[in-house]
Parts: sequence; C-alpha cells; structure tokens
Amino acid sequence: MPTYPDIMCMYRLVVIVAAAVIMLLQPACTEVSGTGRSQFNILSVDDELDLGQQAYVEELDAAKQAGHTMLTNGAEHDRVMGVSRRIFDAANRMHPEIAQRFNWEMTVIDDPKTVNAWALPGGKSAVFTGLLPVTKTDAQLAVVIGHEAAHAIARHGGERMSQQAAINVLMSAGFELSEADAGTQEVIMNALGLGTLAFSRSQESEADHLGLLIAADAGFDPREAIPLWQNMAAAGGESPPEFLSTHPSESTRIQRLNDLMPEAMAVWQAAKAAGR
Repeated sequence: MPTYPDIMCMYRLVVIVAAAVIMLLQPACTEVSGTGRSQFNILSVDDELDLGQQAYVEELDAAKQAGHTMLTNGAEHDRVMGVSRRIFDAANRMHPEIAQRFNWEMTVIDDPKTVNAWALPGGKSAVFTGLLPVTKTDAQLAVVIGHEAAHAIARHGGERMSQQAAINVLMSAGFELSEADAGTQEVIMNALGLGTLAFSRSQESEADHLGLLIAADAGFDPREAIPLWQNMAAAGGESPPEFLSTHPSESTRIQRLNDLMPEAMAVWQAAKAAGR
C-alpha cells in the first residue's frame, strides 16, 4: 500500500513531467499528412532528408559488408522497381506537400533469408529478396512498399528521434527516473504518451492506413493486404504476444485493414477509372 509521502512524490513527478512536456510540445507540433494526427517533431524536413541520406549510405554499406549484393537487373529487381515507381508516384499525388520534397530511391538487397523492407526519412528505401516469395502478387508487394513509404510520409523517424530527445530533456529537467521504481516509471511514461510500445503500435497502424490508400491509388487491389498479412503470419512462425511487441499482431492488423477496406476500395475504383 503506497504511503502518503510516496503518493505525493509520484504526484510531484507527474506535475514536473507534464509541465516539461507542455513546454516541449508547444513549438514542435506538426500534422501528419493524410490522417491529421498531431505529432511531436522537433526536426525540420531538411534535417530528416539529411539524416535519411546518411543512414541510407550506412545501411547499404553494412549490407555489402555482410556479403550481400545490390541487384541492378533481373526479374526480382525489375519486379520491385516496377511496383516501387507506381507507389512513389501515388505518394506524390496523395501527399504532395511532403512526398514531392523527397528524392525517392529504391534498392533491392539480395538476401533471401531476410523477409523485410524499409524506408528512411526522405524516401530512401530497400527491399530484401527474402520478402518476395512471401508477397505472392504485385499487389501484396505494393502494400508492403506503400506501408514503408507511409512511414516516411508520416515522418515517423523524426517523431521517434524527437520522442527520445524529449525524454532526455525531461530527465535533465529534474525527472530522475532512478528515484522511482520500475512500475511507477512505466505508468508515468505511458500516461504521458511517451511509452515506446504504445507509440510504435500507433505508428504502425498509421502506416497501414496511409500505405493501403497509397497502394490503392497506384492501381493495386487493396484486398490483397489481407492474404499478405496471413502470409506474413505463416512465414513468421511463433511470434511474441502482442503486448510484448512494438507491432500489432497479424490478427489485429487484419481486422483494422478490413475496417479500412471500404475507403481503400473507393480509392482503387477511382484509380482504375483514371487508367492506373
């Protein structure tokens, strides 16, 4: 049972953190294109472009050092590039204020054991060849590339870095986490929206939403998102429970995508009418 001093100590911690968060958020709130969600981001778009370019070079160098080659031709390369071009064009159409500032670029990394893709701030992207057997149709591949492009459009990388910077400022402003027990730390951080798990799940769901619409606008059947994540679940084998993961479970993701399907189908029908 918490004592009165313990309760007052926790109350003071909450007040200090709340005040610091308010000061941090006031000048740094931006709006996510396509969802209108208010996000905390202290980085400028130019900052993100520079960081994305630097990280892109480093990631490709790391892949080369690991013995992987970057494909420049062949069926796998051509498939990824064909889908990517359509996704990037759709991103520019749907989110011109942010996407048209990007220098979109895609690299195909020949690594059959890695079922993954990513996009860095500024649209620097990569697909590993291990993803291709799991994405059995071009529409399924488009959903993955659209999802990764959506992370860049929603500026999730800058948001994550800003979150960490805010935590560092809070700690230096007098919030000594070491003085609180682990349970108290987690309660306070999650209550203020700074909990890593909840924050990451929110970003993943937002990227699912935006990415599905981008794929649909590019002319890909959005209904292919459902078998895609069923394939992902089968390929993943045993996975950790959802509450231990920074990503939604496949079943939760599929349910949310089903809820979004009427909106995505309308976008797809409009794209088909436009000849895409």
